[in-house]
Amino acid sequence: MSNDVPIKYYDIVDEYTTEAATPVSEAERDPLALYFQLLITRLMNNEEISEESQTEMAVEAGINAQRIDDIANFLNQWGNE
Repeated sequence: MSNDVPIKYYDIVDEYTTEAATPVSEAERDPLALYFQLLITRLMNNEEISEESQTEMAVEAGINAQRIDDIANFLNQWGNE
């Protein structure tokens, strides 16, 4: 676990792992936690999140860009619960 990413984002990764379309490997946990941190920080700051910015955050976090849509769907469902 990375010391720079708060534990709450790892909790989100744990929840995402149970619902992900593609299984999440242990090696993906740190990058996914960082991606959730970047994405949720933008959402909380009311910043626009375009497809381009999602791709940029995915590259920065080191996640597979194929996860972007799956994560967006997960967050939409999560936010509606």
